Amino acid sequence: MALEGLKTRKPTGRVPWPCVLLEGEEKAGKSWALAQFSASKRIGALYWIDLNEGAGDEYGAISGANYQLIEHDGSYAQVLAAVQAVKAEARRAADAGEPPVVLGIDTGSAVWDGLKDWASARAAKSARNRELLKRDPDAEVVISQNLWNDAGARWRKLQTELLTFPGIVVVTARGKEVTEVDANGRPIEGQKTWSVQTHREFPYAATVWVRLRRGRRPLIVGARSVHVGIKPKDDPAKEVTDEAADGRLLEWLVFDALKCDPGTAHVRDLVPFHGGGLLEHERTEEARTGRRSEPDVADLVGRIQDAEDDDDLREVWAAANRSALLQVEVPTPGGSYTVAELVEARHQEFLEASVKAHPAGRRRAGAAATPPAPTTPAAVVEAARAAAATARAATGGEVAATNPLLEASPTPDDAQERRLTAARRGVLASLESLGVPDEQIAERFGRPVEHVATKRLTALVREVIATQRAGRAVGQQEIPA
Repeated sequence: MALEGLKTRKPTGRVPWPCVLLEGEEKAGKSWALAQFSASKRIGALYWIDLNEGAGDEYGAISGANYQLIEHDGSYAQVLAAVQAVKAEARRAADAGEPPVVLGIDTGSAVWDGLKDWASARAAKSARNRELLKRDPDAEVVISQNLWNDAGARWRKLQTELLTFPGIVVVTARGKEVTEVDANGRPIEGQKTWSVQTHREFPYAATVWVRLRRGRRPLIVGARSVHVGIKPKDDPAKEVTDEAADGRLLEWLVFDALKCDPGTAHVRDLVPFHGGGLLEHERTEEARTGRRSEPDVADLVGRIQDAEDDDDLREVWAAANRSALLQVEVPTPGGSYTVAELVEARHQEFLEASVKAHPAGRRRAGAAATPPAPTTPAAVVEAARAAAATARAATGGEVAATNPLLEASPTPDDAQERRLTAARRGVLASLESLGVPDEQIAERFGRPVEHVATKRLTALVREVIATQRAGRAVGQQEIPA
């Protein structure tokens, strides 16, 4: 029965085009099975993307093998473009009623390994890691979460193309038995587990997951199918014992076991979930409790303008850093500025107020009327620049020296004030983006960065931004001494 205001439909029961994960140990026959599949009379063209395997050329000599090797330079861009080109051909063939096109990627492990290497290479170029490697070439390079997110986003883009392919997809991957580890990453003696060398999401996403091991029958680890006979949580992995699968494993799997019918097969309807905006009850709850959801740029700009002191600004800075929004450009009538620059601009307003409270500052600003509070991002930035100039003029350019947080001292700060919290990581990341290595921080404070309180590092961030901004005007960029 249809429900009013709700769009529904009956399920079709049709089998979709499959995406097969064929994984296993070395020399177990993964590439061989793919080449054998190309000999099937039930498929059309098979396109093979060879990555770090090199078996594609030789296996063309297998009896009946008939496939096309796709040439590429190994880059993500060319591999993705190749997948999309074959996808377009598969759509044409399906619309024309021709036998299904097959795309083989041998091996998917190389794709994820390459994306991991890409993230590692980018991490090594950061200012912090460059300095670390300069001191110790064998030091471990820390890959920040934003770089892992970028690698994951590239994998998911490729995975979506594969899952919505209007034909048959076969992705091989390396699998092996490894020692199991505990929650802290320590090996557990005597306990082994199986590891598939690809992105952890792919075994979940694939239609069917098959494992090959030398000297053993193929094993169907899992399948999203009503025909294969493996019920989730009820049935264990199933060995392939059907003699019809001998020498034609993938053909048997797709057409006989999964019962994929090219005449009725369809592309899986993948509707990605997204959070969207706040619902009415969420807005009401947020207003009632005063809680803040994850911020967007507009929210951050509003909080910057509403900030009453540096404590408020620190909260905004931490929220922006958690959401990776510090370097997002905010368009204004006076130009584009990053969220970090707007935070610094507001801080400079507070600095101006403190300078005017100083006797020397009052003498220089006494005759001037207090300007109205800025109400736009552009006005905030312009007021900040004016505030910085006023501060430097009122103190003879020695604003930094009057800040006790920036005074050098060999004495370590209280351990509680230098705990590695999310806020501290954000401040360290900001110093890194400003080109301030650990050595300069240590020189500035007279002690290692690990002995410096987070509030002192926050003060240094502000000082560096102000100094660099002033230095650009006179051709100088340096950390204040």
